[in-house]
Amino acid sequence: MSNYLELTQLPDGTIVLRRSDDHEHPIVKIEFSGESKEFLNGEELSVAKEMIRAGIESVSVSASGNAIDFDDFFDSKQKSLRKKPITLH
Repeated sequence: MSNYLELTQLPDGTIVLRRSDDHEHPIVKIEFSGESKEFLNGEELSVAKEMIRAGIESVSVSASGNAIDFDDFFDSKQKSLRKKPITLH
């Protein structure tokens, strides 16, 4: 698997974070509502980038203070993430 991640906007407007060698299984999907898109005035990709950055920073250090290897983290979580959808509000 690739060590490179890419953030891209798909033709339908969905923004995905995915491994550069796996376009079929995004790690994260972000979809903005029409109202949000209007408010963001074309800056959805910039906002999504900051959302991803904040998420990565919040999990980048384990409780023991050690840096987390993202490949190991995503690989260990991949099965549990596919089991059921989770919505955070």
